[in-house]
Amino acid sequence: DLWELYLQDNTFTGHLPLGIGNFIIMDHMDIFANKLSGELPASLSKLQMREYLNLSQNTFDGRIPEQLHHMLSLGTIDLSHNKLS
Repeated sequence: DLWELYLQDNTFTGHLPLGIGNFIIMDHMDIFANKLSGELPASLSKLQMREYLNLSQNTFDGRIPEQLHHMLSLGTIDLSHNKLS
């Protein structure tokens, strides 16, 4: 199992893959301070996160998927410094 994923502060570009929700159980996912763009995939809500998800400081746009409210057990989700509505 993958418990932690730290991909912050790189120059990654493009979109988050639609299959990102296929990770089973993770504690931390940090993909902040990159140049990722596009809409957040609804599959994010399938992530069984325990601690936090940080996608801040990218250029994501569009609406925050309504499905993210299913991540109630998540301690923190940071989507700041994007172009989300």
